[in-house]
Amino acid sequence: MKIQKYENRECGFSLIEVTIAMAIAAVALVTLLGLIPQGMNTMREAGDQAIMGRIHQQLLNEIQLTPFDDSVGASLIDAYDGEEFYYDSQGEELSNTMDPASGSPGREKGSFTHIYTARISIPRNGSSFPKSVGGASFGGVGFDSNTVNDSIRPVIVEVAPVAGLGTDFDFGLEKNFPLIEAYQSMVVKMGRDYRP
Repeated sequence: MKIQKYENRECGFSLIEVTIAMAIAAVALVTLLGLIPQGMNTMREAGDQAIMGRIHQQLLNEIQLTPFDDSVGASLIDAYDGEEFYYDSQGEELSNTMDPASGSPGREKGSFTHIYTARISIPRNGSSFPKSVGGASFGGVGFDSNTVNDSIRPVIVEVAPVAGLGTDFDFGLEKNFPLIEAYQSMVVKMGRDYRP
């Protein structure tokens, strides 16, 4: 009879196997950590786009609710042309007018911190578009090449995230063009029959 000898061997991983597993885990972890900044940038840009779109819609709604002109034919929507508006991080408008109660400045440009700035342009026939959308001259809107309809006006709302730039932000500077999101719409004077 033969006696078999059993060795009491514990099973485990060799040093080479552990080293390879740690190298694979390290590569995967470094790759995942590299994606975090890109994901944060994408999330921030998506938030900016949503808030800037909401600002545009608020301003366009306000313009659409304004009478096109008064009883003597003066255009009331022209009061918005060139106006700048300031917003906080949630897209809520910050006032830039005088405080009527105290007679002191409420929030004048430069006296408060804002995150977004919006500017409205409503070009008239013969004027030009803002530089951020090309700066071309505007010849009016018509249904054929011979007539211009004064009851249709373009509205360009430029919105820029200006956090950290303060009040020094200028919509006309070419270096600022990449920050500007321009929204183009049309407003129409309603209640009129078309006459060529």
